[in-house]
Amino acid sequence: MDTIRLENTDPDDIMDILCCLEKSFGIRFGENDFMHVDTFGDLCDVIEKSILFEDRNDCTTQQAFYKVRNALRQTIPDCVTVISPDTQLHDLFPRYNRHRMIRRFEKNLGVKVGVLSMQGWLSIIITSGFLASFVCLFLYLKVAVIGFLLSYLVAKLANRTAKELNVKTVGQLTKKLTREHYLFVRRSAGTVNRNEIFAVIQDVFSDYLSLDKQYLTRDASLGWG
Repeated sequence: MDTIRLENTDPDDIMDILCCLEKSFGIRFGENDFMHVDTFGDLCDVIEKSILFEDRNDCTTQQAFYKVRNALRQTIPDCVTVISPDTQLHDLFPRYNRHRMIRRFEKNLGVKVGVLSMQGWLSIIITSGFLASFVCLFLYLKVAVIGFLLSYLVAKLANRTAKELNVKTVGQLTKKLTREHYLFVRRSAGTVNRNEIFAVIQDVFSDYLSLDKQYLTRDASLGWG
């Protein structure tokens, strides 16, 4: 099997990641900011230059862990488990009331964490339904419309009742929170730790594209030239 590399990534996927980074870092890219960007290092430089907040040398992941731990204690006040990065989420959120507890946890945390997913077999069925409806679009319009509608309703219901955890530990949840809501988890508003930014960007690309970090070096080609 060929190794997945950044240069083989669809440019639309990279643009989706940039939108996520805008939200996480509280910035906005200009229309021509990436015109002369050819490598992963070039892209990171543009992102870092767009971040104009005060620089402070403190650990954001640690601050994110404290926020997660405090929110967990509010959500599960009678919890006797010592909460550490290795604590298993399935022990804190039993399956029978997981959806409700996660919603309560998100309310206490102050941000949605998106740790619940539908079961894999259900995702395959819904995807197959959309694909079948697309094929029918060129043959039986009414059937296709009904198929799209049913697939959409099933997907919406499945997402609202999802109970599968897509992260396993408090540590993984903390890293996810740091990637997706960097500014939010900072203890001091309007600050960043510039020594962390490259690693955070690297984590986002690795997670979103399922890329090994060893291929996310500064000289890695984006392949969108």
